[in-house]
Amino acid sequence: MIARLQTFAILVVLLAVVGIPISVGYATWKDHQNIRREWTIAGTPCPVKASLSAAARGAKPPPAFVYRGAAFAYQIGDVECVASPEKSLFDPSHYTVCQFDAPGAVEVTSTGRTTFFEPGIGHGAAVTVRKGQVSCVVMGPGRFHGPDVGRRLQAAKADSEQPRP
Repeated sequence: MIARLQTFAILVVLLAVVGIPISVGYATWKDHQNIRREWTIAGTPCPVKASLSAAARGAKPPPAFVYRGAAFAYQIGDVECVASPEKSLFDPSHYTVCQFDAPGAVEVTSTGRTTFFEPGIGHGAAVTVRKGQVSCVVMGPGRFHGPDVGRRLQAAKADSEQPRP
């Protein structure tokens, strides 16, 4: 009886030792899937300009900020960036995605090249820098900081506006 109990205890410990790395690996993979899904944005391409117009640049151009080796400059609004993982399970590389809520224009410098996008004042933009290639899409209204964060903020606002008994 004691031998069976010892064998059972050893099996439980071995399953725990094997199960912990598997569960950590699965959780990491699931997080990567969620980040990629939240930050993959489809839309119409942003207009590319040879240089920014005076109206989009403003009287005092803002300083650029650098995220993961790319420099971004924008005049109006807020920005949030993330290092989004590549699709392959065995590819540890990431690419940059930045969401701007109402930039008017975005200047991106990556690998020595500068690209100017003008999505228009009041329009959001998502800029992706992947393997040295810069792209931009115009985002729809209310699509900022990833979809789940926006939904939670809207739900919290609706809850706060409800009358309390």
